Amino acid sequence: MGDKAKRLVLVVSGKGGVGKTTFSRLMTDIYRERNTKAAIFDADGQIGGLVRVYHDAGVNFYDLRQDAERVTLLNSIASDADVILHDLPGGSRFEISKIVDNGDGEQVEGFLAALAENDVRLTLVHVIDNEIESTQSVGQYMSAFGTDSVDHVAVLNMRESRDLKADFPYWFGYDSAGERRYGKGRDRLLAAGGIEVSMPAMQVGTRAKLNALNLKYSDCARHPELTITERTIASQFLRGFRKAIEPSAGLLGL
Repeated sequence: MGDKAKRLVLVVSGKGGVGKTTFSRLMTDIYRERNTKAAIFDADGQIGGLVRVYHDAGVNFYDLRQDAERVTLLNSIASDADVILHDLPGGSRFEISKIVDNGDGEQVEGFLAALAENDVRLTLVHVIDNEIESTQSVGQYMSAFGTDSVDHVAVLNMRESRDLKADFPYWFGYDSAGERRYGKGRDRLLAAGGIEVSMPAMQVGTRAKLNALNLKYSDCARHPELTITERTIASQFLRGFRKAIEPSAGLLGL
């Protein structure tokens, strides 16, 4: 690991459908191929997109929205793993604040104190798509959690994009006329030492087939139900992701 502290990695966004589970699937493969001692949790009990793929590989499953199960998130730091990753549903800021704080989505002092007392360093991974809601979510999480004891990684999902600045106007701050109107969340994250990376795109048909088959990306290279072209696309996608996340490796527990 790049950082000897135990890492709690929460994959978050205030918006659903931005690619949090895709990122978590890729990280699960990376942890395993690098022999990182990692505990993986799927917290979206209503969907379970991560556990559907890793049902045979020890991914833990719970529903962060349920009162009786919510404590699983904080209790997971008792694991002897070096890194603990939770794939969280959209809008989880309020659910996290209910664990030991007052549930308003802004007060998480008790949660952060518990991490500090147990020598756990928190990384918030903000997955961002082209819409304004996912960009606004970054600022909301940073206001609630701060930056002194929390690391931040912004992951721009290139799923439907080719040009970073043109396709993520609310993140980079430019409107269609080239005027800078937004971008405060990005400025704030970078000023606090946060890392910005991108998650590569995959050809749509291949992505749909992999999802339908519930395939791990690491299993695609020789899978009999994929064509050679599909296998190559999946392998290229995984290689691109490995390269893209290197700047944030230490913050992800690698």
